Amino acid sequence: MEKAIIVKGVTKKYKLYNGMKERILDLVTPRGYGKDFYALQDVNFEAEKGDAVGFIGINGSGKSTLSNIVAGIVPETAGTIDVNGQVALIAVAAGLKNDLTGRDNIKLKCLMLGFNKEEIKKLEPEIIEFSELDNFIDQPVKSYSSGMKSRLGFAISVNIDPDVLIIDEALSVGDKAFAEKSLNKMKEFKEKGKTMIFVSHSIGQMKQFCDKILWLEYGKVKDFGSVEDIIPKYEDFLSQWKKMSKKERQKYKNNVLKNNSSNNNLFGEWEQSVANSKIKNDTNYIEEPISRLGHIRGGESYIYKSPYSLNEPQPTEAFKDSAYYIKKQAIYREEYFYLLSNQPSAESGVIGWMKESDVSSRLDVVIDNDVKTFYIRGEGAGYDRPWGGKKNQVVHDLKLAKNSKFKVDKTEKIGRNLWYRGILNDQEIWIHHNHLKELDE
Repeated sequence: MEKAIIVKGVTKKYKLYNGMKERILDLVTPRGYGKDFYALQDVNFEAEKGDAVGFIGINGSGKSTLSNIVAGIVPETAGTIDVNGQVALIAVAAGLKNDLTGRDNIKLKCLMLGFNKEEIKKLEPEIIEFSELDNFIDQPVKSYSSGMKSRLGFAISVNIDPDVLIIDEALSVGDKAFAEKSLNKMKEFKEKGKTMIFVSHSIGQMKQFCDKILWLEYGKVKDFGSVEDIIPKYEDFLSQWKKMSKKERQKYKNNVLKNNSSNNNLFGEWEQSVANSKIKNDTNYIEEPISRLGHIRGGESYIYKSPYSLNEPQPTEAFKDSAYYIKKQAIYREEYFYLLSNQPSAESGVIGWMKESDVSSRLDVVIDNDVKTFYIRGEGAGYDRPWGGKKNQVVHDLKLAKNSKFKVDKTEKIGRNLWYRGILNDQEIWIHHNHLKELDE
């Protein structure tokens, strides 16, 4: 069948700033300011012509971000989107100008889509009739309820007859009768072979309308498949999610984000093993175990599936601002390489090999597993691994924990600095020794 939408490796990164000062400094100075936030990471899916694909996931999973990227409203940071045909996005107040009347908004949106005055004049009565706004059509949109805005946006979008229709929570507001009318219209589109993306929290509407489901979880694809396969899994998840406390939900989120990072293997275990087998008997190649921690340096650099694969480089931009375990070192043709991993292992969590010159690293020594107790000074941050970067922060500010006791169960020395692992608010974190004080201080 003909592909209507092809999404490959789509990532969307935003910068979060602590005020306008950081935002300005990030623009005018070479040093990076602000914290990277990934709304989407490496999203892949395809829709055939005539498919109705539902986007599901709890709040903050990236559903609206992805629908806006597919609609061409928001640009992706990385990856590619191929859409076959004209796209219309229906969301509450999407593309509507508050100071204009409903009628003026119809004319403006149609003009922007390339319709001439005669075509708009013909479409206008059909749009107004479908929207059921009657006398309100000549009132400013800022006076509309969210349901009225949704009805106007839906009426415009379905009557311009797009090839791909994206409905983002547009049926979650307003009355039930209009929602049913809209679903019937969407079924007509489906019968005509139109492709649709449907973003909704309504499992009933998903079952009634969709063929396939894309389940997003904190910016990554959790699952993709038929309604019959995915929806039961999601319903089981929701029943557990609703029982969780606020603290349990936060812990679940942190674990998901941590696992996403740990599983971020560029090349896959199979490819890695194939690459390793090729160099096993090469006399130009020397490999040995080491124990270091490293950060990817600033500037342009690349990561490889093996030191043999320098003709297959992958950019490292998405992997910066993080700390990595280095458990293997290789020398190939008099050049040094490090194997970077998200776990203290040379087999699990591996992301690939990098040239030593592109990595800032320090010796990693386990001092002991003795239990100790400190006070938190109330400065700095907590990380999910020692010498963590911005992406590894799990407690962004230790001020709220000032003078709290911090029970430690592991001590590591990174270069000349000591790092301590303990539990804070039911969460395992690492804290630098400068941000802790002895009990008798």
